[in-house]
Amino acid sequence: MASPQNSKIHRQWPWLSGYNTSAFSNDVIAAIIVTVLLVPQCLAYALLAGLPPEVGIYASVFPLIAYAAFGSSRYLSVGPTAVISLMTAAAIATLPEGTRIVGAAVLALLSGILLMIFGLLKGGFIMNFISRSVVNAYISGAALLIMISQVKHILGISAEGTTAFSMLKSLGSGIGNLNQMALAVGSICILLFWLSRKYLAYGFFKLGMKSRRAKTAARLIPIVIIAGAIAISYAFKLPEQFGLKIVGDIPTGLPRLSMPMMDFETMQLLILPALVLGLVAFVDSMSTAQTLAARSRDRIDADKEMLGMGASNIIAGLSGGYPVNGSMSRSVVNYSAGARTPISGIIVAAFMAISAIFLTPILKYLPLATLAALIIAACISLFDFKSMWQTWKYSKGDGLTAIITFLSVLIFGVQWGVLIGVILAMTLHIRTTLRPNMALVGRFPGTDHYRDSKRFNVETYEQVKTLRIDESLYYANARYLEDKIARVAMENPKMTDLVLMCPAVNRIDASALESLSTINSRLKSAGIDLHFSELHTHIKERLIKSDLMEDLTGEIFFTQQEAMDSLEPEPDWSQFSDHVDIH
Repeated sequence: MASPQNSKIHRQWPWLSGYNTSAFSNDVIAAIIVTVLLVPQCLAYALLAGLPPEVGIYASVFPLIAYAAFGSSRYLSVGPTAVISLMTAAAIATLPEGTRIVGAAVLALLSGILLMIFGLLKGGFIMNFISRSVVNAYISGAALLIMISQVKHILGISAEGTTAFSMLKSLGSGIGNLNQMALAVGSICILLFWLSRKYLAYGFFKLGMKSRRAKTAARLIPIVIIAGAIAISYAFKLPEQFGLKIVGDIPTGLPRLSMPMMDFETMQLLILPALVLGLVAFVDSMSTAQTLAARSRDRIDADKEMLGMGASNIIAGLSGGYPVNGSMSRSVVNYSAGARTPISGIIVAAFMAISAIFLTPILKYLPLATLAALIIAACISLFDFKSMWQTWKYSKGDGLTAIITFLSVLIFGVQWGVLIGVILAMTLHIRTTLRPNMALVGRFPGTDHYRDSKRFNVETYEQVKTLRIDESLYYANARYLEDKIARVAMENPKMTDLVLMCPAVNRIDASALESLSTINSRLKSAGIDLHFSELHTHIKERLIKSDLMEDLTGEIFFTQQEAMDSLEPEPDWSQFSDHVDIH
């Protein structure tokens, strides 16, 4: 019998149950492959964030261990990513240059604390308020913004800015200082990265390699390209001969865990960016984790995921790193390479620590143009204009929200773009519920099916009308219901009974209940009885306890057919003659 202590451990880390040497060997193999990808990516994304390359390494060690302890996904690979790096760059751009490294650590710490608070308060439901169309639009906008931000390294010039227009203006001003060697190296690397991503897996497959192994092998080719760029840069002395900018000396070793210190006034400037960044990190990571969990028939706990992201960012701030989240590309590789548990992330952290101690001197001659090319090639796959087009075709409101989000990211930057998108999506939802669909319905002859009388040829009666309500009733749409019923009563002077058909009503708040009482009184004064049908059990139980039931002029029917059986008028037999024609 398992001890209570073991039961508690297995509840926290269910993947430990049955963990064996076979699973460990799979995790080790996956960790090696992910590490090969992570080393150049963490340097590139630190560059994107406007930080020294070693900061990217620091953000790739302890956060992985923290996520393994608190997160819920078996496959999520946590660390620096393109979108979060760009948001970090925008957040710290307003800080004095000498405080930006500390500012990035404080940003991670604040994001982590906010996420931990939300997680402890079971705030994983926040995921439900950010629509998929907004997420796709902001990722596409951020991808384009990231690509524009890296053009300066491809051209070998200096440029600033946090929005598309400011970056393009700065690039235009500096184009006269173009470095032809940087342009050549960057262009060739972009082409090689793109070709390897697009066609290499298929090439390996045609050569007889299994599909899964072909994809994994193709994803490792970028490290070969980077190694080649370092070798050529060093052998031909490109920095000295042609002024090619390189990564330069990277401090070896890992930093000590310490609290990043910053004055309170400056820290206040980072609170809003930290909140937005934390939510984006959570939503992005949650989406990736759920996708991979679905493939393995696993499930993700949103609250634990929020705790995992919070813990990862807190430790990233304390270890001299910057904000992190789950990487889609590395997580997919981790899954495809055979990882079985979060132990693979802990092994990656160990390999990254070893890299920080022993391998950083090798990276000195890595051209910045190559890192920029790696980022640009990665961002090409993030564009999802097809999704925006599909959204527009299905719903003009959602499509317009997506387009405005995309443009807002380019015009105002990632942080404000995300906020604008979320606010627009929630506004659209609220606007839809303010004027819910309410249709007068009738019955298909000879059946118990009821449909909109304006759309279908159905049976209706002048004395009995049925209004189907297709939305929950709450304070924002209660007055609309009153107006709608008043219009129905005015347009149907012979009406004696009104049935509110409520199959889609999942909630009736206090304001809506008062409106129903008002409606009941008004209809009573007009000689009309108010009835309900198809109420959900929990709604019916609450209505029975309310004062409305004491004054209700009609009844509550279980089904709409039951209501019509009770209320439909008798046929007017006088219109039928008893004379029988025998011709």
